Amino acid sequence: MRIAKGLILLALALGIACNAAADPLLEATGLWAVDGDTFVVELAGERVEIRLMGVDALETGGCLGHEAFERAQDLVTRTLWLELDPERGLERRDRNGRVLAHVFLVPEQTPSALLSARLVELGLARMDFPDVRDTWAPDHFDIKYAPWLIAAQIEAALHRRGWWGECDRFSGADLAIAAVKHWGDDEVVYIVNRGEAPIDLARGWRLTSDPPRTQTLDFGRYTRELLLPPGWVLRVHTGPVATGRKAEICVGEGTIDWYWTGRRVWRNGGDEARLLEGDEVVHLYIYPPVFGGEAKE
Repeated sequence: MRIAKGLILLALALGIACNAAADPLLEATGLWAVDGDTFVVELAGERVEIRLMGVDALETGGCLGHEAFERAQDLVTRTLWLELDPERGLERRDRNGRVLAHVFLVPEQTPSALLSARLVELGLARMDFPDVRDTWAPDHFDIKYAPWLIAAQIEAALHRRGWWGECDRFSGADLAIAAVKHWGDDEVVYIVNRGEAPIDLARGWRLTSDPPRTQTLDFGRYTRELLLPPGWVLRVHTGPVATGRKAEICVGEGTIDWYWTGRRVWRNGGDEARLLEGDEVVHLYIYPPVFGGEAKE
């Protein structure tokens, strides 16, 4: 599986492999998909509707929505393994009554086996954590596989897979915001160079958050040169982890870390991250996902 192998390698390169302890898995029989992130299983003789944790799939009837449904249908009509909330189990449901779960395609908790990561890496879903809290530990049930989803989304954005190539109105941009980790003491914006030449972000590039209060990082204000080679990832850190490290730069293997400010910048309730060259918006990342790619009014 070339895609799955790529996800594992990217997760290792980014240093975001998941270290959460494995929780017991329940074996279930996948019956059919309802849409790209919802499906029905048979569990202990009962039919149960499952909603994948941490992602939002392309909408049925929208751009690539049918493809997302078809792919989900192919993936779920088999034996599946469910990881339920350790405290609430089958009682953990969304407002539509669907059981919330992490779902694996084989009985092992690895990036390549995580169904939601597979859909994200194909560009048929995007990570979505609308109710996350800054106080949660990394192994909290809701976000324990967020590192794998981030790696999968970076991979999809880099290669313009699915939504990133066919539906995003900024798909032609070589520099793109692949993901925003908007919770915890280490907020991170992941910017990727998917072009064929290095890009110097010190030459007129800015990263902004908006709304309600626009905050701006002007790279050229702090450094004369910030080259991001093709295929590399720039991680812009904010929040307590960046306290006292303003404009500090660390270069790794395929990654550059930039520490912006010790303040929390990205709202957990939803925000827009904009990448500008001069006054032109080159890429826009909205969360929760807006698959039309349009900014909020």
